[in-house]
Amino acid sequence: MEISSLYLKAFYQLSQDKNFTKAAQSLAITQSAFSHRIINLEKDLETTLFIREKGNIQLTEAGEKLLRYCEKVYRLQEEVLESIYDEGAKDLVGTVRIGGFSSIHRSCILPALAELMRDNPRLLLSSVSVEIGELMELMKSSKVDFVLSHKAPQINSIQADFLGYEDNVLVESKKYKFSGHYLDHDSEDVTTNSYFKLKPELDKKTKKRYLDDVYGLIDGVKLGLGRAVLPLHLIRHEKGLKILYPNTKLRVPLYLLYYKNSYHTQLELAVIKAITQYFKKQFGES
Repeated sequence: MEISSLYLKAFYQLSQDKNFTKAAQSLAITQSAFSHRIINLEKDLETTLFIREKGNIQLTEAGEKLLRYCEKVYRLQEEVLESIYDEGAKDLVGTVRIGGFSSIHRSCILPALAELMRDNPRLLLSSVSVEIGELMELMKSSKVDFVLSHKAPQINSIQADFLGYEDNVLVESKKYKFSGHYLDHDSEDVTTNSYFKLKPELDKKTKKRYLDDVYGLIDGVKLGLGRAVLPLHLIRHEKGLKILYPNTKLRVPLYLLYYKNSYHTQLELAVIKAITQYFKKQFGES
């Protein structure tokens, strides 16, 4: 069975635009012709690729799988064509698409990729930071190719490379008296409660304040808004913070997640190598 390249282009465009009219305009065809390509593709594959709701289009599980296939084909095509058109070029081309969470995004992901980006000036970069619970959705929707996470999902199609541990410690302001509050990202953040399991004597009707991201938490502690459980690698040089119980650390694993493939592009292999080397140096098990 062969899949029409015209149908695949229509599918990919709709997966990006999430709107039939806009996707049809992007391909410079009528909306009727565009709709027929999507319908015919679903007939050929004997499956539904999109869930169509009023004002909203979402990929089905089969659609997500096909989207990953399209992304892989386009990246391989770009790599092959570049090697043909410019045989003398040794630098990599394409886009590095990676997601992480706030405590390792600025501080680790960017430094890990910096040398790769400098050595390959034609590379593009799309790096996003979201909450831990949103990372898998980035992968499923093919918005990123790599994710740094605390969790290794039990999904056969996903490779989870262990990179080390991020150690977290409880800190308070050196300047201001403890207010009785503990700071978290939001109501879904379980970091403080996880630390309390290590120091149960602290868990006495605690009051919470929410400051959205890790840098907000650091500033909040320095300003006397409360205590917080923070990554040691981010606060070890913060002179305005005092580490409480230095020997009590909340250790959380770090994983590099990406979809398993029988063949990875040269760019994908370079990203895996750069991330793995940097993170294992910074967070390798001790």
